[in-house]
Amino acid sequence: MKLFCVSNRPKVLARWKSLLNKWQPDIVEAGAVQNRLDSGVCIVLLHLSSLSEGEKQQLFNLKTKFPSTILVVCTDIPNETEGVEVLQLGANGYTNTYVTGSLLSEVVKTVLRGDIWAGPELLQKLLRRLLSNPPVTNSKVDTAESVDCFDGLSSRERDVLSVLVTGASNKEIARELDITERTVKAHLSSIFQKTGASDRVTLALMASKLPV
Repeated sequence: MKLFCVSNRPKVLARWKSLLNKWQPDIVEAGAVQNRLDSGVCIVLLHLSSLSEGEKQQLFNLKTKFPSTILVVCTDIPNETEGVEVLQLGANGYTNTYVTGSLLSEVVKTVLRGDIWAGPELLQKLLRRLLSNPPVTNSKVDTAESVDCFDGLSSRERDVLSVLVTGASNKEIARELDITERTVKAHLSSIFQKTGASDRVTLALMASKLPV
């Protein structure tokens, strides 16, 4: 796994490099990130508050050219409107620039698992926005996907899916269904494989097309 840190503030970069030292992060300028990406797992930790509009657009466009790239957006003053917007653009995480070291490490671990780092309320707002006004392009959902991809799910996997669509975390799903988080992860791994969904938001939106 490669971890790239992008910011125009040296102090922020120094802090991230220190806190995430075990992943040996590389400090890269916004315009040079694309040249550093490869077919492996790459996380781009970007400091939204310090980037120009052109740099922001360039980094979000990476998701189109390199779909497997994981984008974690950090901002000095998080707000729900911005959070929904960056997640809709393809970000895998949204958090405060100055979260504690342990929490920042947890963010990295979470997105590496394929989960999205954002509060349940933020995910629910994103889902409501996309469901009420799905974008014509750059959607989190492949419009060619058929609901038939859910036919192979077991009854327990469908139970997990029914809770996931509310924006619940793995811990909340486990609590709701009275199973362990490990079991939830196993079910989700199977669901992702069977449906072809790339992340939780995509899966939830695909599931919304299922007949009631």
